[in-house]
Amino acid sequence: MRPLLSILFLIYICFGALAQTDFTLDDKLRELDHVMERRDTYYMAHEHMIDSLKRVAASVDKSDLKAKFDITHKLYNAYRSFQNDSARVYANREIEMARISGEPEHLAMAQYDDLFTYLSRGDFTNAVEALERTDLNGVSDSLKAEFYVQAVRLYSDLSNFTSEKFEDRYARLSHAYSDTVLAYAAPGSYAAQFASNFLYGYSQNRQERIATFTAILNRDDVLPAIKAMLYSMLGDLYISDNQADRGLAMKAQSAIMDVQAATRETTSKHFLAYELYTRGDVDRAARYIHAALEDAENYNAPQRKAEIGRALSLIEASRYGAVNQERHLLWIFLAVTLAFVIIVGIMFFYIRRQNVRLRTSQTTITRQNQEISEANTKLLSLNSQLRESVRIKDEYIGYGFYLNSEYIEKLEEIYKLVSRKITVGQTDDLKSMLRLSDIKREKEKMLKEFDRIFLTLFPTFIEQYQELFPADEQAPTEAADGILTPEMRIFALIRLGVNDCANIARFLNYSVNTLNTYKTKAKKRSTVPNEDFEPRIMQIRSVK
Repeated sequence: MRPLLSILFLIYICFGALAQTDFTLDDKLRELDHVMERRDTYYMAHEHMIDSLKRVAASVDKSDLKAKFDITHKLYNAYRSFQNDSARVYANREIEMARISGEPEHLAMAQYDDLFTYLSRGDFTNAVEALERTDLNGVSDSLKAEFYVQAVRLYSDLSNFTSEKFEDRYARLSHAYSDTVLAYAAPGSYAAQFASNFLYGYSQNRQERIATFTAILNRDDVLPAIKAMLYSMLGDLYISDNQADRGLAMKAQSAIMDVQAATRETTSKHFLAYELYTRGDVDRAARYIHAALEDAENYNAPQRKAEIGRALSLIEASRYGAVNQERHLLWIFLAVTLAFVIIVGIMFFYIRRQNVRLRTSQTTITRQNQEISEANTKLLSLNSQLRESVRIKDEYIGYGFYLNSEYIEKLEEIYKLVSRKITVGQTDDLKSMLRLSDIKREKEKMLKEFDRIFLTLFPTFIEQYQELFPADEQAPTEAADGILTPEMRIFALIRLGVNDCANIARFLNYSVNTLNTYKTKAKKRSTVPNEDFEPRIMQIRSVK
């Protein structure tokens, strides 16, 4: 039956271990960072609690030695892991009070506290002396067990300080005091469980030690400060079992509980800082090592400060190198950025200059295009006028040839007739014939032929000419028959480009005054200004 119960107890312990250690390193480091940011709050709260205890101590009756010892012991516990010098003061006061009262329990408790003040600051010589001069006669077995637990820790720390294998004489003393603890501790008590893990040293199965410490963590009668220490020990066991991440997570949990309990007597932050430094997390390592150094200085633990100082120099050297490298990279980045800004600036001014030139060129091109367009318009107008002029000339040159040919034939007939009449002596008949020639009729015929050819070239001339006059003005009868009036012929000749008044008057058989009279009357009757009348005549276009 007993083997079965033992197996069930071991299974319970193992499952308890799993339950207590089921968290990742990253999670614990983030939690520790969060707690570290608020550690001043925890320390201030602890100092406020100490002030409250001091006010209570001041109010206790000096004649009540037991009450005085109890409040002094509470003040010692408040300073125990917070400030070593103050803890020593109150431990000494406890010893004095215990000697006055003659209470063996009080004296043993005071010597227990005195031993811890040396042990916590790494003063192993004085700690051993304090252990050896302690008299436990007349003390309860439970207090003896707790006192010898401190002896187990003392020689365990001494062995770890002098040897890595826990096999020297200090290790043997730790084993021996473990037997002593088991002799006085109640079975199943915290002291008995704790001492059992040091009974066989490293020869004990590592998993059994992990399970034992985990079982202690599940106890309700273990103070948070003790649990923080146990988490640190669990971390060492996991690391030695090649479970580095889980071991460091245990160390982080120990550091979290130390900060929350305002414990400055601790090694977890120092250990974490060095391990994170070896992993390359220099920034976090620097935060932890500085916090550990601050705690060691405030607690006044010279050995801790020396250990932290060695790690601090390594971490700060690495951090300084990283900062220098970052600074070097920053200078390179600034140089590249400056070069880029200069290049961008040069490109900006170059592009801006090119844009100015481009806008100037575009303005020039636009102006030139406008000039070319205007020139093209003028050229088109000139071409149109030229074609019109050529057409007019062609028409009138043909008309001129025809008219000249006709008059030459008539002249030849007249010459022949005159020559024949003179030859036969019929001069009277010649005079009679010349009187019969109707020069006036020939002139009218010539004007009608002019009208015909002109209206052939400008078929809308009469309509456009009438538009220059009031709408109610009646068009001449000749215009209705397709014959130009004398006034229209004047402006028809002007439209053809004949600008000399003498030539126009000679062609129409008018005097210059008569010609000007016609022009003046027409302009007065017109609905357009006098100076615009002739330009409007010139705007009348031929059909083709």
